[in-house]
Amino acid sequence: MKITVFHEPWWLSAVSGGLVHESVVKRGNDVVGRLPYVFARKGPFRLLRMPAFTHVLGPVVDSGDGKPQTRLTRRLAITQQLIDQLPSTSELKFCLDPSLDDGLAKIDGLAFQDRKCSVAPQFTFEIDCRRSLDDLLAALDLKTRQHIRRAEKAYHVRSLDQPEVFIDFYLKNLTAFGRTSRIGFDNFPVLFSECRARECGIILSLFNENDEPIAMTFLVWGHGTMYYLLSTRSRHSHDSGAISLLLWSAIKRAHELGLFLDLDGIYSSGTARFLANFGGKLKARLVVRRSRMPYSALQYVKAQYSGNESNFFT
Repeated sequence: MKITVFHEPWWLSAVSGGLVHESVVKRGNDVVGRLPYVFARKGPFRLLRMPAFTHVLGPVVDSGDGKPQTRLTRRLAITQQLIDQLPSTSELKFCLDPSLDDGLAKIDGLAFQDRKCSVAPQFTFEIDCRRSLDDLLAALDLKTRQHIRRAEKAYHVRSLDQPEVFIDFYLKNLTAFGRTSRIGFDNFPVLFSECRARECGIILSLFNENDEPIAMTFLVWGHGTMYYLLSTRSRHSHDSGAISLLLWSAIKRAHELGLFLDLDGIYSSGTARFLANFGGKLKARLVVRRSRMPYSALQYVKAQYSGNESNFFT
């Protein structure tokens, strides 16, 4: 069964504090489908969610052997059974990677749609970092290359092994921008420790000449893909070259490991224009959601009056 690093049992245990649940479908004694999830609560509402720090999660299905159409039909039936096992909540929400299972996972969107869920795209850029460094550098926009070269003279990049320093920097930056955290960091030190033990995660940090942090990102990888999972920058940094250098450092790290790099979500046209300069290909995920009244009405009203924080933090 094709999975992402986010489907790994150790990941799910770390990010949920061991409170992950699963729908399971078996054929005889063999598990042919599983769908992990966690519960969250907002006031009186009980929600079904992906765990924190888990940006892609959906059905894991053994579609078996045979012709593509046979496997597609089998995957559809198993996914529908997984959805039917989900408990009743005020809202459920998943972000799916339709490229899994040789692209057969696209049918998962139809399975959720058939079960009264809305299905919407979420866009990201993916860079094939298995190419040579010369090819990767040539794929960058000319001005972006220039910004990176200037930034390399002003800043230095190094890894950080202190998750509490990352958390403190992230939260201070949010406060400086007048925003509150949408993420609970209670399980982050455990997650970071588990990633380091398996050599599948790193915090890259950008510092100026005074050794002051300018920007940081948490990278995780597995099953052929690295994710630019969580990033933050100082409010006092107005140099786009600094962020470009941090992204280029992630590209080089993915190249060393022979991975694709997923830039992990585009939430505005401005972000898209910036990330397009790094030579990736546009890729669509599927966000599936099913909400009940009055929760959906409350969320609609909230969305009309809340700012978009995704321009600064992912």
